[in-house]
Amino acid sequence: MSRLRHPLKDVLADPTTEEALARVWRGIDGRAPRGRVRARVWAMASVVTAAAIAIAFATFERRDRGSLRLADGRPLGVVEALPVGAVLAMSDGSRVELAAGARFTPLESTGTSFVAVLERGSAHFEVRPGGPRRWQIECGLATVEVVGTGFDCARAPGKLRVSVEHGAVLVRGERVPDRARRLAAGETLEVLDAPAPSARSQSLVVAPGAPAATAVAEAPRRTLVAEDAGVWRELARGGHHREAFAALGPQGLLRETKRRGVTDLLVLADVARLSGHATEAVVPLERILRDFPGDPQASLAALALGRLELDTLDRPAKAATALNRALSLGVPHSLREDVRTRLVEAYARAGNRPAARAAAAAYLREYPDGRDRSIVESQMR
Repeated sequence: MSRLRHPLKDVLADPTTEEALARVWRGIDGRAPRGRVRARVWAMASVVTAAAIAIAFATFERRDRGSLRLADGRPLGVVEALPVGAVLAMSDGSRVELAAGARFTPLESTGTSFVAVLERGSAHFEVRPGGPRRWQIECGLATVEVVGTGFDCARAPGKLRVSVEHGAVLVRGERVPDRARRLAAGETLEVLDAPAPSARSQSLVVAPGAPAATAVAEAPRRTLVAEDAGVWRELARGGHHREAFAALGPQGLLRETKRRGVTDLLVLADVARLSGHATEAVVPLERILRDFPGDPQASLAALALGRLELDTLDRPAKAATALNRALSLGVPHSLREDVRTRLVEAYARAGNRPAARAAAAAYLREYPDGRDRSIVESQMR
């Protein structure tokens, strides 16, 4: 049984006063036998309690619509934890516990998604199961995506550690094996930074037996390639996506999209999406699907595009197209169930009930005991 994160007393008002209750008791005592009195009182108390709880949950749901806020109604902002740490109780019943010195920055919040950055330090996240939003926590070397679970993120220079206490998360990033890994309860993933060689060290690399003149001639070209990779890429690796987008300059994302390979295109999509330019993030992902459909990471690009269209741009029909593409391109098995679930959601939100039921049936055939079975079955009614 799940625990209520907010005491009912915070949203309930006493339905009556002591004086009014006393009058009720006197009237009942004067008109009915004691046994019947007790039964009537308990029945009345049950009705009042049920009504109060219904009001509480209705109030809770109303409060949770729109942007995610703190439990007391205040808007979310940047939080720098004091030496004793900090605890953030959210309006949807979720909770974030920041260790001493941690910095937590919200980026985007809607009725269906919440994106934030753990800029430094460690934090424990308890995301309300079955809540209306998909959470996405940026941790520099990787992105953690979750619907409802408990997990820890710990950032250190050149290192990220993600541990799942209960539920499951999806960890994505350039340094993650196959760029994506699903973690279940009890599992831990460490993501390490592998800095690219500096321009200077690249320029001094000489093939065995190559004449000195060749080495001198090759140095300027290799240095140029290193500089051409751009400051934006290093900023993105460190989780500084806004700065990376600014470093690209006007039309920079479009320019880089035209000449980069799959790995850089995925980074460019993250830079655009996480700097508040979600529409621009579509461009590099679509180029991967158009020009590199045979690349092993193409299915991940289709999945990223589907999530972007569904969670951020609210274009469920386009999301369904991208998610179907992810399936056809052979998305990794660890992510396939999530794609099936999101496809049902996309069709349902697009108002295409026949397609939603067909997608739900496909999910149940492939995952008869899947973790999202109850959600998917509701779309077949």
